[in-house]
Amino acid sequence: MTSYTCPTHTFRGYRTHTEPETDSDTDGGPACKLPGPSHIELSRKGIPHGILHFPEQLKSAGHVYMHDSCAPEASHRHNIKKAMDRVRKGTESETSASMIDWQFRVRTWKKIIDSVKQHDVTVRRKLRIPSGNDVKVFTNATKGVHNCFPLVEGGDNLITNDVRVSHHELSTLIARSMGWDLVHVQNRLRVQCFTSAMVVHPSGIKRSYWATDTEYPYNNGVRRDMIEVDLGAGAFGVAQIISFIKLTHQADNDNNYSDVTRVLIRWMSKSTTSTETDDHDRPMCPYPLSRNHCLWQWSDAGRDRASLIRRGFMASVTRRNLWCHVPQGDRQASIDTERRARYDVLEYTSIRCHANISVDPSTGHMLQTLQIV
Repeated sequence: MTSYTCPTHTFRGYRTHTEPETDSDTDGGPACKLPGPSHIELSRKGIPHGILHFPEQLKSAGHVYMHDSCAPEASHRHNIKKAMDRVRKGTESETSASMIDWQFRVRTWKKIIDSVKQHDVTVRRKLRIPSGNDVKVFTNATKGVHNCFPLVEGGDNLITNDVRVSHHELSTLIARSMGWDLVHVQNRLRVQCFTSAMVVHPSGIKRSYWATDTEYPYNNGVRRDMIEVDLGAGAFGVAQIISFIKLTHQADNDNNYSDVTRVLIRWMSKSTTSTETDDHDRPMCPYPLSRNHCLWQWSDAGRDRASLIRRGFMASVTRRNLWCHVPQGDRQASIDTERRARYDVLEYTSIRCHANISVDPSTGHMLQTLQIV
């Protein structure tokens, strides 16, 4: 019978053992120099062979099976290859030290992961998802929905702590956005305000957006998302979501109703400190941040909002516990930042994606970090 020798290329560039000292691997290689078990084996891989047995031997120290390594040997092919991708290779002592350190880190993190899993509680909550036309609007609790009908009765009172616009402001924005008569909007339009929504984008991607300072399940109830808005002609803007609104419009025959969904936002404008723009007309930061950062500031409506300067406004803030998410000492300053805010009502299809925006400590403006793939 003719013997068959495996081609060299099947060993992926190296042989299993070049000069084995012991037969502890029993892998069918060439004859060993020293028969019998041992902890060290010369190998082209460069790893002291017996080091993988140390943990098992320490566990069974003093036992008759202390040096029985049959079971660990069976997994060496996998363990050695896996370890050599993570171990720093150098002299024998450097390789050994690196191997010991890797083994220690693997076992330490395994203990940490097992401990965390024991105390980890999976959060499961059922979301109520009402039907909608172009989006699915949902809320985590019934108190997250606020009904406004008729809008005219609310006057200049703010709707809720999450929706800090007045009934009159909201009706004006809706009338301007939809092209409807203001009297009809104030008297016959039913409005529901939601704290969150799932938007189905034209590409088919589904994203969840939040606009609340009290109802979010985590982060002490606060999550008010920033979004990029498609302005048309390739230009992008940014805004903060104030609320998701569902409009129930009653037809002229008083029998048919149609639902329209929109989003209430607060606009941002280009920062006055920015001098350059990108291809999407976004205000870029000076070098070296110009490649990946834009700088915005809150838009100015050009006048004070009537709802925030009316007589008795501060008394209603205290009575209704508005701005309750802001500490008492900072409440007036927070109100002042919204005194000249510019709001708008948009279609959901205008939303491009989330915007990663935070306050720039050097200018006090809003720094957007662009997502570059």
